[in-house]
Amino acid sequence: MSPPPPISVIIIEDNREYREVIKLSLSNVPDLHLIESFATCEIGLRFLLDATTPKPAIILLDLRLAGMSGFEAIPYIKDYSPKSKIIVLTQSDSEADVLKAISLGATGYLLKSATVQEILAGIRTVNAGGASLDPDVA
Repeated sequence: MSPPPPISVIIIEDNREYREVIKLSLSNVPDLHLIESFATCEIGLRFLLDATTPKPAIILLDLRLAGMSGFEAIPYIKDYSPKSKIIVLTQSDSEADVLKAISLGATGYLLKSATVQEILAGIRTVNAGGASLDPDVA
């Protein structure tokens, strides 16, 4: 029996340094495949809208972005890539933000203070059909 295909991921994060750290952290994980990363929702949405590009299983999405916010992007993501699951990865531990993101369709909510292991666990949990909520916002 062959192993399952790797979990495909894209990142939408405007902080270049943080985006690079996450990319590096995910790059050598055998059960994950980082498809692409984007600095803005607009560019990420164009990628998802392109019928020739692979759709990710998981989208790591920041909320506070220049231009279109993560909140504004969630409905478009759900429309353009309905099978993709969204994990918000943000600095905001505001209850209102958590509730809004979940009500818009996010399946997970992690803080940027989460460890790489917590992010990996969140990706795997959400991919398996569960929900992931950062312990600090739970």
